[in-house]
Amino acid sequence: MDRDFIRKAVEEADLNALRIALLQATGDKQFARIPVERIDVRAGAGTTYVVADSHRERLIEKAVEFLSEDPKGYTLSVPTDEQLRHFMELVTGGERISDEDFDIRRPVPAFEDYPRCANWRGTPPTLPPDFRVAIVGAGFSGLGMAVQLERLGIPYVIYERRFELGGTWSINTYPDARVDTPSAMYEFSFEKRYPWTEHFARQPEVQSYLEHIARKFGIFDKIHFNHDIKGGTFDEDTSLWTLDIVKQDGERLSVAANFVISASGLFSTPRMLEVDGIDTFEGEIVHSTEWNERHSASGKAVAIVGNGSTGVQLLDRISDEARQTYVFQRTPQWIAPRERYGEPMSPGDSWLRENMPYYWNWTRYTGTLPVLDLYQFLVPDAQWRAKGGKVNPQNDALRESMTQYIIQQVEGRQDLIEKLVPPYAPFSRRLIVDNKWYQSLLKPNVELVTEPISQVTNSGIVTADGTERPVDMILTATGFSVEKYVWPADYIGRGGAHLQDRWSTDGARAYLGMMIDGFPNFFVLYGPNAQSVSGGGGTIPTQIEMWTKYVAQLIVDTLESGHAAVEVTKTAFEAYYDRLDEAASKLIWLTDIGSIERNYYVKNGRLQVNMPFHYQVWHYMLASPDAEDMAFTGSLANMRNAQTTVNA
Repeated sequence: MDRDFIRKAVEEADLNALRIALLQATGDKQFARIPVERIDVRAGAGTTYVVADSHRERLIEKAVEFLSEDPKGYTLSVPTDEQLRHFMELVTGGERISDEDFDIRRPVPAFEDYPRCANWRGTPPTLPPDFRVAIVGAGFSGLGMAVQLERLGIPYVIYERRFELGGTWSINTYPDARVDTPSAMYEFSFEKRYPWTEHFARQPEVQSYLEHIARKFGIFDKIHFNHDIKGGTFDEDTSLWTLDIVKQDGERLSVAANFVISASGLFSTPRMLEVDGIDTFEGEIVHSTEWNERHSASGKAVAIVGNGSTGVQLLDRISDEARQTYVFQRTPQWIAPRERYGEPMSPGDSWLRENMPYYWNWTRYTGTLPVLDLYQFLVPDAQWRAKGGKVNPQNDALRESMTQYIIQQVEGRQDLIEKLVPPYAPFSRRLIVDNKWYQSLLKPNVELVTEPISQVTNSGIVTADGTERPVDMILTATGFSVEKYVWPADYIGRGGAHLQDRWSTDGARAYLGMMIDGFPNFFVLYGPNAQSVSGGGGTIPTQIEMWTKYVAQLIVDTLESGHAAVEVTKTAFEAYYDRLDEAASKLIWLTDIGSIERNYYVKNGRLQVNMPFHYQVWHYMLASPDAEDMAFTGSLANMRNAQTTVNA
């Protein structure tokens, strides 16, 4: 390998991750003594650690020397917990890690084959011949669940209503659709060194990654495409679910399953634009989920309605092609930069991840540093507020930093600044990653519109001030009806209770975001209050691994105990939500400094999407099912006859 190539690769590397990788590979303690510095990133929304400038050149030289000896055949090993903890503390300059945090961070570098997995506690029981788990949806959650079951040897089938896998990464093909988490963290920990081509992968690559997972882990042939689950009914006598399925050709199926896991996700039901006159518009109306290769903004006057994650990703590309672009902003957003967003993986990046022992592992760990402790931004400080502060010192400092970022990006234009700086606290809504959105507002063919839309005519959009703007295309980035979990499927549990009726009355609620009392052997992935935004390094794939491990372990515990069914008790369910609602009431989401209105985190005055517990508490809850909160019923031994009878 050319030494100049190696040096260039090292110079581009995450030197802190490379430092620890060299220490682990060589045992040379000189790498432990290299100092690091703490710096703010993402406009102050996170912090990370970098090698001190005075030691960079020395580290680069040592790394080039090591890599020039061709370490490709190096034998990797899994560090002991003592070694791993020591390495982790060195990453942050020797900061001590508590036992609770070490338990949380231990799987992140992914040294083990399956860092987060359920296991049989004893000899697996003999299952009925037709035993099966039905997984609804072949997106990230569905595939993550399948990997757990595949590893355990538990029979399953995936029903996917579309013609392809991928979930939200199948339906969102709009220009510049991509992850807003680094690719190295937006992946499963059981698949090592996937060759991402960009630091923040685009939609086609994420979908290709999921297909790779499905094929590599033996899942693909167990997916039934074009099978739409309309609902299911639980039989208390047989402990079986009967699913109502409609195929693409209209054929209706009735299929029995022992367990049902809904992995349809949070972003599965698009929210359409509802405004007077929308049906009279003679141009194109395209929801972001409907965009495909047939659509084009070239030479057109385009209205982009919405400035959430999707709208922010869309603007730069659309405005480059359109004759005129109107951005209709209903609510200003806190939009922050991401380091290396939009940049390709260089040949050196890719080579290092593949060839430098342990480097891939430690880039996974250093990639979590900016999001290790976000809980600090969520808790109002009464004493601070009494002195004139808005939230707490950390949140107020972030507000100032992000405000300055806005001012800098729009080149000090006061007319834009007044419209763009949100009045609510950062983190009370989802932070948006900047995809040149602010800069795009400065283009001569882009206009920011903040007046509310009053109606749509046959050729344009009229705002509340009476101004009509003629447009050829309305591109709606209006998001999803996230309150419609598992929608439109309706599951009927014990006593004929309909899940959709229950949730329409009480709001969508699920124990740990996954279980509902009265609905045995039924689980929801990415369900109500399941999303952690408080830190701990938990990206969505990480959380999916935690959810699927929990579900798989509970299925294992049910079968090993000789039972046919499990559900959370009503007492445990209600106690959990009493605790959850109390915790939520103390955070910015439900206060006057938050953004209760027009916030998909909140529905009917209560927190619906996020879990409000500190990440240490949440990890403890998900670590292992609590048998005292569960009701186990039915007999595994008797299940065999029941299954045979149903299938006959």
